[in-house]
Amino acid sequence: MVDDFQRRVGELRYVDGVEKVEHVPYPTGDEFWVRFNRPFDRRRLEDLAKKHGWTVIRFGGLPSKLPRPIGELIWDGVDLVIATRISGWAKFRSSLGFEPDGIAKIAQDAHGPYQIFIATQEQGVQLLYEYLGLKYIAPAPPPKPVPKPQAAAPAKPAPAAPKPTIPEPPPPVAAPKPPAPAAPPKAADEKLAPKPASEE
Repeated sequence: MVDDFQRRVGELRYVDGVEKVEHVPYPTGDEFWVRFNRPFDRRRLEDLAKKHGWTVIRFGGLPSKLPRPIGELIWDGVDLVIATRISGWAKFRSSLGFEPDGIAKIAQDAHGPYQIFIATQEQGVQLLYEYLGLKYIAPAPPPKPVPKPQAAAPAKPAPAAPKPTIPEPPPPVAAPKPPAPAAPPKAADEKLAPKPASEE
């Protein structure tokens, strides 16, 4: 995986010998492309790779010899693959057009006479910087994930303070009703008086 694309593009954009720098995203992994504007020095690249224990393998020999319309169907223009570890069987398969896994590759530029350096791993970027005579600075390590704070055990609720007892107010006292007016007293002799005769 290549890291820190933005910084790399800024550092290489105006370097002598470089025509274009691109970050090319692929579903299988992002790639870092550098298009040269002068002939590529294969011997220098092989010497630098050998110093790190890497191997430069020729790739696509047979497909590149096919007629161009057919060759383009099965060959993407990659001539060389830089790999960290490679077996004899993988070398043989690479000559038939089966690209081995590597840290970088060199492809023919379909739009110009020169080559494109394609880094697929950070080690490939390191090799490119050395090839161009630049100081390589490794990308900053990714920030460590901050651990999530663990939920504290629920604290026991403090005993509730006793509520002060407030005496209930006495029920309101109803105002006394005024006494009903007394009926006028009847005279005792009214009851005993004989009825007048006219009423009989």
